[in-house]
Amino acid sequence: MTTDEQWLVNAAAVQEKQATSYENAAFFRALQAFVTQQAKRRESLEGEIDGRSWNHEQW
Repeated sequence: MTTDEQWLVNAAAVQEKQATSYENAAFFRALQAFVTQQAKRRESLEGEIDGRSWNHEQW
């Protein structure tokens, strides 16, 4: 997870704790889950690109 992604997750956690309504708290919790999942997908795809670029049989 990049520092920007981690910052966003942390900021959303703070906003979730400060939320005055259930809807807002749920939004910030979902935002944290979304950013975390996107970070995992990005890292996975970066690894796939790296692996494919080093596989000389697929050139």
